[in-house]
Amino acid sequence: MAGGKTDVHNLVRAAILALPDVSTKRMFGADAFFTRSRMFAFLFDEAIVLRLPDSDREEVLAARLARPFLTGPTASFGRWVEVSIADRVGAVQACRLSASAHALAQSPDHDGPRTRRPPLKRRTPSRRSPQS
Repeated sequence: MAGGKTDVHNLVRAAILALPDVSTKRMFGADAFFTRSRMFAFLFDEAIVLRLPDSDREEVLAARLARPFLTGPTASFGRWVEVSIADRVGAVQACRLSASAHALAQSPDHDGPRTRRPPLKRRTPSRRSPQS
């Protein structure tokens, strides 16, 4: 990493860790940040990925301050967005949006992890003898 990237990365990381009730662990080759067992951000060298409230998400996408986070060439990952932190301006934006993502993850009406549907029962083939 270049010196500037290290400074910006450390600035954003410190700002996130200063938020209340934040824990971190290494995931996806990045620092992942959690509050109340809910991941709200993960930080790469030159970008941060955040799960934002719909209003903030639409605002930053419309202003082109962020882009949808993609898991494949065209597959977006829910309400997650990717914000560049290649410079100090991006770092300031990332710190502000991190606080918004943190608040969403801490809100009691947050939908939390999805519940999985029970598996469908398989139909067993009929045991009738074939008609001749």
